[in-house]
Amino acid sequence: MKKYILPPLVLGVSGIGAWVLIALKPEPKRSAPPPNEPVVEFVLAERKTQRVFVDAFGTVRPRTSTTLLAGSPGVIEAVAPFQNLDDNRSGPPASFRPGGFFEQGDLLVRIEDVDHRAVKADAEAYLRAAQLQLEKERALSEQAKAEWELDRNWADAPELVKRLPQIRKAEADEKAAEARLAQAVRNLQRASVRAPFRGRVLETMADVGQRVGGGTSAALAKVYSLEMAEIDLSLSRSELDLLNFGDGSDGFGENPEVELLNKDQSFTHRGNLDRSEGTVDSKTRLTNVVASIEGAFADPYSKIKPKSPPPLSPGEFVEARLFGPDIEVFEIPRSAFREKNTLLIIDDDNRIETRKVLTIKQTNSFIWVTDGLQNNERVCLTPLDIVSKGMRVRLATVKENNITLP
Repeated sequence: MKKYILPPLVLGVSGIGAWVLIALKPEPKRSAPPPNEPVVEFVLAERKTQRVFVDAFGTVRPRTSTTLLAGSPGVIEAVAPFQNLDDNRSGPPASFRPGGFFEQGDLLVRIEDVDHRAVKADAEAYLRAAQLQLEKERALSEQAKAEWELDRNWADAPELVKRLPQIRKAEADEKAAEARLAQAVRNLQRASVRAPFRGRVLETMADVGQRVGGGTSAALAKVYSLEMAEIDLSLSRSELDLLNFGDGSDGFGENPEVELLNKDQSFTHRGNLDRSEGTVDSKTRLTNVVASIEGAFADPYSKIKPKSPPPLSPGEFVEARLFGPDIEVFEIPRSAFREKNTLLIIDDDNRIETRKVLTIKQTNSFIWVTDGLQNNERVCLTPLDIVSKGMRVRLATVKENNITLP
């Protein structure tokens, strides 16, 4: 009988013990859930003085380029280099070949001058004859005066007796003969085509044995000067205003400095923004401007300075940086902007405030802010998917604003 009473008794005692334990359990304290405050990084706004700059791309071309013409017709007898003329020169000999260099005054092309020397000789003979005739007329005038004054007053003699018309005719013939000789000498000199400046040959259009001028083309070669290089650039109106570059005859504004950049973004050649061409491209709506750089082309006649940058070539595509005046700005990382001109500011209570600011320049890494910020204000760097007015955040480690110009 015990086997029937003992199990229910054990179960009853166990149930009573479990109920007592549950009833005597202390009640847990109620607490509010922890706030969902995102952790954000920030940067302290710091006003700095920076120099305005604008990056642009353009094509190099020489300031002075021209087509060399034959001044006198004839057959080309020889072209540079002329070894017998270049023995005593310090630089390389002149060369009338594409890519060839030449110094100002160098002989480049020699045209057959037999006909020109014959014309010069005829002109000299004509001048001597005209001078002889003038002397004769003056002598005849003196003789007529002596004969007339035997019984008459020379002042009453007619001009024909004084031989004044004949003398005037002889003087005119002498002047015409002098001009004819000068023209013959010039044509003879032009048979030797000389370089108008220190430059380089781009393209030749004539060679030895070819006749030039006199019914045929007088073009000899396309050449350019080594003195100055120009770069065609395109800038927007806002960029021109940022550089304070004035386009007008009254000379207002500045001529910004220009520096060319190589692949590693270091400076090479330096110059200035020279002028605006006064036109706006109808497709891009950008203004065409021209930068000038002195001594940018290869020049074998000048002394090469130590660590000189590699020379430029006509037609080369380059990147230029144009510098304007100094201004005070806040350099804010580009990642801090929610929109083009909207930042998240963290106030003293660690609450988020959305603020519009005024920007003037932006690159891949930063944006310059001129208005809308104060020194030491905290600018949120962490992108937040949801932002509500007055939302509280927790701050991560402070980041120093040590952004530098690229």
